[in-house]
Amino acid sequence: MGLSELLDRLRELSKTAVVVVEGKRDKEALKKLGIENVITIAGKRLTDLADILEGTPQVIPLFDLDERGERIHKKVVAILSSQGYILIDEFREKLKEYGVIYVEDLYEKVRGAKKPAGSG
Repeated sequence: MGLSELLDRLRELSKTAVVVVEGKRDKEALKKLGIENVITIAGKRLTDLADILEGTPQVIPLFDLDERGERIHKKVVAILSSQGYILIDEFREKLKEYGVIYVEDLYEKVRGAKKPAGSG
């Protein structure tokens, strides 16, 4: 599965599942890629996530792949899985395979991949 196909799958799933990211720039990058239903955890207590996501059984945790993002990911997965949420957790490791560490860089990575050879 290429990066383009991975994003197509994320776009499709985001129609019914909520994508949870760290901050505003992550959300903006995903929005530019046509990914819907994105919420940020910025300014929210992680323990409040279950209440915020009430009524949405499927969640896609999509946090950065740096050390901080790993810590957040583990906490969020633990909280939401204990509350019965269905976690779709395939995207982070796939993004890492494509060299994406920060979700906010995803749009630029995709845009750069679409440039013709020899262009700027």
